[in-house]
Amino acid sequence: PGVGRKTANVVLNTAFGWPVIAVDTHVFRISNRTGLAKGDTVLEVEKKLMTVVPTKWKKDAHHLLILQGRYVCKSRNPECDSCEIVRECEFPYKSVL
Repeated sequence: PGVGRKTANVVLNTAFGWPVIAVDTHVFRISNRTGLAKGDTVLEVEKKLMTVVPTKWKKDAHHLLILQGRYVCKSRNPECDSCEIVRECEFPYKSVL
């Protein structure tokens, strides 16, 4: 009680090793922007990510997506030219190499 879904998922994943994905603003944006898991709500994106991300990657998935959102696929100025997944990305405003 008193702990939100994202915080609970972070604790379960990081402290206890559960294969769950915490969805914050970065993960939500990246999932929708790239087409990895599109959804209108955080819960919808979380459920889709749980189905598309292989189990072996679930432990690190939200950490990797957060870093991608902070440093490469920024909300205002995405750096598509330095993105590793630019060819798979569905973002319509990207600059393709």
